[in-house]
Amino acid sequence: MSEPKSATAARVLVVDNDARYSEWLRHHLDVLCPKASVSLLNLSEFERWCAMFSGRDCDLLMLAASFGTSPEDPAAHGLTLLRRLRDQPATPAVVVLASEGNELTAVRALQLGAVDYLPKRLLTPERLNTAVRIALRRVERRVARRRM
Repeated sequence: MSEPKSATAARVLVVDNDARYSEWLRHHLDVLCPKASVSLLNLSEFERWCAMFSGRDCDLLMLAASFGTSPEDPAAHGLTLLRRLRDQPATPAVVVLASEGNELTAVRALQLGAVDYLPKRLLTPERLNTAVRIALRRVERRVARRRM
């Protein structure tokens, strides 16, 4: 992946309760974006972060959460988190790494502002690379529009 053209390094936040999976993601993100700063949070820490963040705390959010069996499923915690983010004045680009989930939850996640939706069990380094590259391009365009 080519480096982002912006002057500052991307700030990436990985949210997942699985520490081992988070470290796997960090490793691959370090390879894909060597200048990026990658932070890790579990879901309960992320809940607190959502209550306090300004929207400028990170550029890219990798959100690993349960998306249930339908958008109405109470276990679709990831959709609840996306709704909370959508209500913020400024939000980072979000790539969803869905546990469970299906086409219905994927569509709802994209409607709620996610840049990409990837089933966690199907994630490969190549798919991660593509999702991160697309999300960082969106961040670059957003920054360029603000400078105009």
